Amino acid sequence: MGHSPSQKPRILVIDDNQDVLDLLHDELTAEGYAVETASDGLAGLRALKRSKPDLVIIDIMMPHVSGPAVMTLIGEKEHYRELRDVPMLIISAQSNIEYVREEGLPLTESDYLTKPIDFDRLHELIQRKLAQSISEDAPRPDTTHWVQA
Repeated sequence: MGHSPSQKPRILVIDDNQDVLDLLHDELTAEGYAVETASDGLAGLRALKRSKPDLVIIDIMMPHVSGPAVMTLIGEKEHYRELRDVPMLIISAQSNIEYVREEGLPLTESDYLTKPIDFDRLHELIQRKLAQSISEDAPRPDTTHWVQA
């Protein structure tokens, strides 16, 4: 995971609403991201496993495999272990974040965006998540041999 400065950040959008998928695909592509879409949670899991994106934007309420179910599978199943560090941004028509937290997801305001989508806020959250991911991926200096003077 992680992208080099010469590569476009890769974003996977998972939503069961084709209009939302098309809108986000067009908006994010225009902003310079490489965008892949999936129309439900199961297709999203397959795409995640195949492409290991830099960020996932996922809807909460979807038929068959919901957003929380996707996140739970990634957290609990060994098969998805390498995907646990992929940052996720939740989008939902449900404006009450407490409802989403009741689904068992420990979310903060920076993890959650309501529909209709505020694109300025979306871009701000994407940049923040990608920057956090890059700083977490950055090599850390080995300080075990440092001696305090």
